[in-house]
Amino acid sequence: MRSPGTGTRVLLFLLSVGGSGLLFAVGFPPAAPDRLPVLVIAVGLSLAAAWSPARAIVAFAFLFPCAGLLTRLSGGMDPVAWPALLLGGLAAGWSFRFIYDFDSLPEPSPLDRPLRALLLLWTLATVLAVARASTLWAALHGLTGRVVNGEGMPEKAAVRESLLAFAALAAGAGFYLLLRRQGPAVRLKALRAALLGVVASAAAACFQRFGLLPPETRPYWKMTGRIAGAAADPNSLGLLCALALVLVAAGLARATPRDRFAPIAALLLAAGLLLSGSRAGFLLLLAGALILLLAGGLASRERLAALVVFAAAALGVALFLLRGSGGTLGTRLVQSFDPSLPIEYRVSARPLLWRAAGRLFLRHPVEGAGMGVFSWQFPDLMMQENRRFLMRDNPGSGYVQALAETGAAGFLLTVVLVVSLGALALRRACEKDVLVGGAGVAVAAFLAALAVGSHWFAPDVSLLFFLLAALVAGPAPLRASDGLKTEKAATPWLRRSLLVLILLYAVAAGAAMLATARPEEAFRYSPRIGFHDEEVGPGGPFRWTRRKFALWVEPGQTRRILLAHFSPSPKPVDVEVTLEGRTVYRRTLKAGESATLRLNGSALRPRAIIFNVSQAFVPKRLGLSQDRRELALLSIEPR
Repeated sequence: MRSPGTGTRVLLFLLSVGGSGLLFAVGFPPAAPDRLPVLVIAVGLSLAAAWSPARAIVAFAFLFPCAGLLTRLSGGMDPVAWPALLLGGLAAGWSFRFIYDFDSLPEPSPLDRPLRALLLLWTLATVLAVARASTLWAALHGLTGRVVNGEGMPEKAAVRESLLAFAALAAGAGFYLLLRRQGPAVRLKALRAALLGVVASAAAACFQRFGLLPPETRPYWKMTGRIAGAAADPNSLGLLCALALVLVAAGLARATPRDRFAPIAALLLAAGLLLSGSRAGFLLLLAGALILLLAGGLASRERLAALVVFAAAALGVALFLLRGSGGTLGTRLVQSFDPSLPIEYRVSARPLLWRAAGRLFLRHPVEGAGMGVFSWQFPDLMMQENRRFLMRDNPGSGYVQALAETGAAGFLLTVVLVVSLGALALRRACEKDVLVGGAGVAVAAFLAALAVGSHWFAPDVSLLFFLLAALVAGPAPLRASDGLKTEKAATPWLRRSLLVLILLYAVAAGAAMLATARPEEAFRYSPRIGFHDEEVGPGGPFRWTRRKFALWVEPGQTRRILLAHFSPSPKPVDVEVTLEGRTVYRRTLKAGESATLRLNGSALRPRAIIFNVSQAFVPKRLGLSQDRRELALLSIEPR
């Protein structure tokens, strides 16, 4: 009998196609210039995976570290959704073939069950985040466009951030599960292809440095002078190069004879790390070097000593030469010890971020705030300490972020996965096989570095990490003291524990979602829902509304609003106002006509007043401008 059954396989295919479509719609708006190129490549990977899964996996492994370069060559600006969407295309084709594949056999490992449980919990946390951004009350009344924080961040942007955060983790976990069905030979080929892709990304950074490739186009990275090469951003480039350097270092220290191309790859990777300016990548490399030394299995002491001296000398010279170039690792390390700079810039604002994450956890101790919610709640959390940051940030630790966003249940599941994977990684780190042993060292170093960075929320880094985990997570050999009886007895206990955590989280998340069914929650940050941002015209400030919008009136409050029909269509529009399900006002507005309404609040409790407009227009569709918003009425609130 096949495992899983045909019904489950069909469901996996539908989930792959549906998830890819949702990610495409969220990550690539209609005006994005890279919308068509990424779709073409994803469809090509899908067809290739349906024909030859192994070749498609190897091709994808080479492409995902180069997402940034693919984006720039396509005219795009933000490559964050590229790796996950390419994985979606690969998964769609692979799962289609999987429906009819009778030869595919699973390779179970100790990581499978915790990772599947964590993937399910991440999905529930994302649903919770979307519910908190949109609220059930607004969704049930057909309202969109609410504000999600005190700085006026729109609901659409918050939902996009949460979905992209989930996509990064889900893509990595999905890639892991897919690789576990392909056999060790395919996994090794995929790792070699990924290493080649990272080397190409580092080489692209060198070309950027010498002006042979276009410079960074995103304002923040252009301002800081950091280089992304072909990766999604400079931080991703630094982490990718650090992970690849650990693997190459393991090969140089253990392999006999040496790969003649390894020194060239090491130089390019080191250059990519230095140009990225990633201090997190530098710390990961140091952790990997320490684990490699402790794991043993090295070549002769003389060779090891020569490698260490050469690497230290090369790194010292590079840091000295590049310390004057803005954004490079040398400059950023020197700035870390500059007393004239603010402490947040020198050491990092992580203590402040961790305190903010702790406060967010205390608000939602069981279910957490929801996937990706910390970044869009960050301004409000900082206001509690009378602090203000120019940019929103993550908590600066994968484990702290798991605690804040998925609560105690998600944190415990994360710990189970990390402990299981860490034990396997350290065991593999001692093996003589260069790639497997190096993968074990890299995974262990990454898990250590995850304590001071939310690194696996970068999609390309997540994919490389889970590729290494798939290589490490082969069936762990039983020790002489382990018996079959002990192995069997531990499995039901783990299964029950994971099930209890998932059920606990599902119940707590369900209760939290139901709490958003109150209008007070929907209007928490703004008394308006369904209004576009304020604009200034000849007559003063105004706002466009959607077809359906609402206003919140406090007890005893009186609000006045002017609604005008300024549509390019000469047809009249019908305006209907409802209060607690009752229609309290109805009016037909002719083109150019306006109406002024006075909204009176109840003496005892606040009111949500909902407006329905019969029609709206989109300027882009009418050829009036590039504006793609849905516009119904022009509103003015006299002050």
